[in-house]
Amino acid sequence: MSRIFRNIRKKFLRENRFTRYLVYALGEIALVVIGILIALYLNNLNSEKQAEKENQRLISDLEKGLVSNQFLLERFTNRIYTQDSIIALLIDNKLNEESFVRNRTLNDLMSINTQYSWLKDENILTILQKERDFSPKYNALFALIKNFKSRLDDLENTVDELNQLSSWNDKIMAESFEWFSGNTKADQTQKIEYILNDSFYKNRLALYRKEFNSQISHITALVSIRAAIMGEIQRLNNNSPDDWGSFFESLGLIPMIEIPCNSDQVDGERNFSGLNFYLIFNNTPQDIVLYRLREYLDVWEEYFIPAESFEILPQIPGRGFMLGDPDKCQKLFITPKTGFLVVEE
Repeated sequence: MSRIFRNIRKKFLRENRFTRYLVYALGEIALVVIGILIALYLNNLNSEKQAEKENQRLISDLEKGLVSNQFLLERFTNRIYTQDSIIALLIDNKLNEESFVRNRTLNDLMSINTQYSWLKDENILTILQKERDFSPKYNALFALIKNFKSRLDDLENTVDELNQLSSWNDKIMAESFEWFSGNTKADQTQKIEYILNDSFYKNRLALYRKEFNSQISHITALVSIRAAIMGEIQRLNNNSPDDWGSFFESLGLIPMIEIPCNSDQVDGERNFSGLNFYLIFNNTPQDIVLYRLREYLDVWEEYFIPAESFEILPQIPGRGFMLGDPDKCQKLFITPKTGFLVVEE
């Protein structure tokens, strides 16, 4: 082929047909450029396929890591709810000695807290480091992953503060009472009597509970964000569940309870001093406005939720969310301790 082109060039030059030769040369250059562009296109296409394959592997690894954490996440969530309930009963003088002795959790109310290292999935850090390799269609997923990472950092800081409060309490107890470090029956009896009746201890416990509820807030946020991440992965893989409610329930969440719009059962748990976080999924092609009954105020606060998107919103357990508007309620829901709401047409 190159010999043919060379002969044509020589013929044009012998005949002194420079214009035709120039046109021919430009055409030949264009062919070369087109060939290079086609080669680059095919190479880029292949690179994009390889990059997408790697992206899918990273997302699959992330999903597997989130699934493997479910048992521990549910276990620790139940544990901290139980501990918080017991602390509240003790502060309110609703526990007796028999209950204290029977329940082992009571003996360790302000213990050094577990570090949540098992939630530190390396896949999260890896995928965040490679965000630039992902196309814009993954933007919603990355927003959720970053939210999860931020909440995990907040949880670690809260645990550190709880451990400082625990150490402070232990120091006060050790310096003030010989029986605190004792193991005799008499020592344990004095310890129980002190914990059940001493007002200064209950003041310290109330301070500890305030920070403890921050831990609950972070845990419920992580549970909800985790479910949203897994839901977004299903959408990206064109594998959306037929029943989103069942899907979220399989991830340990409880559906919000719909009640009549004229119901007054939206006051929340008065003995709960913190906010939980809830997963809201707008599974409709239209943007919606969801109203949240503010904590401790009879004021409805509005939240804009785009079509087919996930949102994580705060609320006190037992308090309300509303579709419609405060003057014309369409649907009213109350929140469990860890829950979700799927809005559908």
